[in-house]
Amino acid sequence: MDQKADFKYWESFFQSLQMTYYGLLAAPLFLFAIVFLRAENGNAKLLGIPADIEGTVVGITVILAIIEIVFLHFLAARQYKIAAQDEELISKMRKYKNATLIKYIGLAIYQIITVAVFAMTYHSGLMALFTGLLLYSSFFRPEIQNARRDLKLSKEEYQKIDYKTGLVT
Repeated sequence: MDQKADFKYWESFFQSLQMTYYGLLAAPLFLFAIVFLRAENGNAKLLGIPADIEGTVVGITVILAIIEIVFLHFLAARQYKIAAQDEELISKMRKYKNATLIKYIGLAIYQIITVAVFAMTYHSGLMALFTGLLLYSSFFRPEIQNARRDLKLSKEEYQKIDYKTGLVT
């Protein structure tokens, strides 16, 4: 690949990952906005559950969210470590993309579950949980610097994927 084509490849690589990331953030956020507006307007819960188990359902949802975050964090870290051992940069970055997508999809699914439970309970703790999941997701945006850190890329490898500066290696 010549230098110009190389930069275009990495730019489209990261743009594709970023579009997927923002799409996976936007879908649960849109659903949450709908449910939140229903709750604020005094509409009935979408699926009523008995009041005596509402607290238990919320508690289980929060505990499972914590377990899921820890699991996804360690799973991604393990996958990044495996990817970092590859010699070929393209292979490293493809494995990075796959591991990152698994993390994003897992978070998006649990955000949707949180929205569903919020729709059943209108419990304010679930609003906080949803917000926390969004904040957590924002710390792991698909940026070149994050890939460099997660994969422990050398200076030379980093310069090859750094389409933003236009450096010629």
